[in-house]
Amino acid sequence: MTEYKVELEFAKQLALKAGEIITKNFLHSTITTKSNLTPVTETDLAVSKLVIEQVKKKFPEHEVFDEEYQHENHDAEFIWVCDPVDGTIPFSHHIPTSMFSLALCKNSEPVVAVTYDPFIKRLLYTKTGSPSFMNGKKINVKPGKFIPGDFIFGVPYWNHDFNSNKYFELIFEKNINVTYIESIVYQSMMVAAGMTKAMVITAASPWDRAAAKMLIENAGGICTDENDKRLPVFGSPKYFIATNKEVHDEIIELVQKCLHK
Repeated sequence: MTEYKVELEFAKQLALKAGEIITKNFLHSTITTKSNLTPVTETDLAVSKLVIEQVKKKFPEHEVFDEEYQHENHDAEFIWVCDPVDGTIPFSHHIPTSMFSLALCKNSEPVVAVTYDPFIKRLLYTKTGSPSFMNGKKINVKPGKFIPGDFIFGVPYWNHDFNSNKYFELIFEKNINVTYIESIVYQSMMVAAGMTKAMVITAASPWDRAAAKMLIENAGGICTDENDKRLPVFGSPKYFIATNKEVHDEIIELVQKCLHK
C-alpha cells in the first residue's frame, strides 16, 4: 500500500511557499471580476502558477485541477486539486481569513490533504491511513451533542432551493447560534480542529472541498451532502455538511426541512 509520505511532504512545503505569497501580497492585491462574476486577484493567479509548475516538476505524470487555470477535466488517475486562495473576498478586502487548499486525489478520492492559514500559520494535513494534524499535533472534531450557546458555522445562502429564514428559525429554537466566515476551507478548519461541532454550507466547487473533507473525516467527522450521502470531491452535491458523529442526524434532519421540494 502506498504511504504517500513523499506526496504529503511535497504538499506541506508547497503550502508554506503559497503562504509566503499570500501574506506578502495581503495589503496590496488588486481585485478583478471574472466572467462568472466571482473575484480574483493577482495572488490567486500567482499561487496557481506555483502549484502547476511545482507539480509538473515533481510529479510529471500527475495533473492539476485548480480554480484559476486548469478546471476542465479530472479524468487522470492522480490529480492535485487546488484552491490557491480560498476566501478571495476577505483577502482582497484585507481581512485575514483566507486559506490555501491542496489535495492529491487518486481516482477522485483524496489520499493527501493540506490546508494552510498563512496569517496564524496553522498547517493542517493528513493522508490515507493517518489521523489529521495541525502543526504536528493530532486534531479531532469536537465531540458531544449540542448545548445551548454552541455555534454552527456556515450559511448556505447561495442556493435558491434553501429556505434560509426557516434554517435560522430552527437553529435558534435549539438555542444554538450561527456564524459565517467567507471561506469554506476556513470554516472546515473550525470543524476538523474541534472548534465547532457542525458546518452547513454550499458545496461550491471541488477545490473548496477536496482537502477539507479528508481533513474532517480523518479527524473523526462526517462529511455528506444534503441527502446524507458521503460528500464527493467531484460530482454535483449542492451542500457540504460536516459534523461530529453525535449531531449529524440532527443537522441532516434540520437541513431537509429547509429544502424547497
